[in-house]
Amino acid sequence: MYNYLPFCYDELTENVDYEARCNYICSFFNEYGIFCGDTVLDLACGSGTMALLMKQKGYEVIGMDASAEMLSLADNKAKGDITFIRSEMQNFTLAEPVNACMCNLDSVNHLGSIEDVKKAFACVYHCVAENGIFIFDVNTVYKHNAVLADNTFVFDKENYFLCWDNELLEDNRVRILLDLFVFNGKNYDRFSEEFTETAYSTEELCSALKPYFDVLGIYDDLTRNLSESKSERLYFVCRRK
Repeated sequence: MYNYLPFCYDELTENVDYEARCNYICSFFNEYGIFCGDTVLDLACGSGTMALLMKQKGYEVIGMDASAEMLSLADNKAKGDITFIRSEMQNFTLAEPVNACMCNLDSVNHLGSIEDVKKAFACVYHCVAENGIFIFDVNTVYKHNAVLADNTFVFDKENYFLCWDNELLEDNRVRILLDLFVFNGKNYDRFSEEFTETAYSTEELCSALKPYFDVLGIYDDLTRNLSESKSERLYFVCRRK
């Protein structure tokens, strides 16, 4: 996945207020004893925007992602100031423990089964120091069924055209089909991507976390409000046991 999407990833996510999300996560770090100078793992770091913002806040940051193309973008942004590692979320280790881990923008939804989610949580557990903090967000079952569902989104930009088609499958999964048309100076080259996102219930996620983490709070997107039936994105704030 993401062989060609990095070409326009940052532009497609320009509506994401990364600064607000960084400040939001830092508010929990400060509350639970993760301070400047501590080491933070940015799991599924993508193009590195959040990792760079955390670095600017004074944290030591390690970025990890499975996509070589995304890591190339991230490394160019960081200019050598951040260590990036290529690895899958459900199968990684670190040489030294980190103080905290964050996983942003529904990356957990990219794990195709609850067993993979459990494996990812176990990897985080083994890489975070005792009493360390793990913060991640997810798209909810409600969002998959009521917002993404079978809808199509189109992005018409100067140098490319992207058709983002969602197909609702069983078991709270959405198949995402991307057709990217990139202008080469004379005409357009077409590239296609396909991947699946799976929405997990709060109960499933809490059960997967239970052997490794205490859940300190589950909050509606960028708030301290508790989750609601129509929440589209939830943040889980957890402490390592």
